[in-house]
Amino acid sequence: MSNNSKSEDKIAKINKVVDNYFSTNTDKDWIPAKDIMSDLIKAGVFVKDQKKGLPLRKILRALDKEDNLKAIPTVHPERAETATYWYFLREGAKFPENENISAVSKKDLAKAKRESTDEFYILDLCDEILKEKASRKHTFPSLLGDMHKKGKTRTKLPLAAYYKEANLVIEFSEKQNKTAQDLEKLEVMTVSGITRAEQIEKYNKRRKEFLENKDINLITIDYALFDCDNKKNLVRNKTEDVAHLKNILKNYIK
Repeated sequence: MSNNSKSEDKIAKINKVVDNYFSTNTDKDWIPAKDIMSDLIKAGVFVKDQKKGLPLRKILRALDKEDNLKAIPTVHPERAETATYWYFLREGAKFPENENISAVSKKDLAKAKRESTDEFYILDLCDEILKEKASRKHTFPSLLGDMHKKGKTRTKLPLAAYYKEANLVIEFSEKQNKTAQDLEKLEVMTVSGITRAEQIEKYNKRRKEFLENKDINLITIDYALFDCDNKKNLVRNKTEDVAHLKNILKNYIK
């Protein structure tokens, strides 16, 4: 079966599960996409859930990018400035105005914003290529920042992604699209007596030296290698992006 056929079959199953949900729950006019995941898993559409509906969100995002959301007639996107929140809406029903604001917690809003970033998108592709799910924002007990103000504690320095089986860490170069406010923040002095910009450079060097001592490989990905729009954000042409990443990751692909 071709990838297109598999995708069409999965979409057909999603439609069937959603229709069955509204037929069974006659008192419900809408449901957040993440809340129907258990029904989709029972129906064999997905093997398991990840991050509260991520497998389903990936399909909805792909359809949205292709301007083909009509393939799932009941889907209802609520678009915010930084993210899209997905719901299923009974045919003929009206979605409550601003319902998504009360239905989504601050934690979920932050999570949705993070998942919509270019970094998250690139790492999703790397997971697929390397056939391994990275530990994101990974920390090591002995990779630490400078002492805090009281001189008693230190924060673990996070790494963008750690692939244990591939013995690889992926980091990202800073985007060159900073606002005047961003640039001002970089000049703020830290507890260590250096500017924030100097601290970032210092910590990046510390990460690199730590990984070298641990014999863990490091790749730093520059967003400029990919097609970007006039705001320096990725265009997200998956075919081309995967080709670039396969070249970058060629020594680690199984």
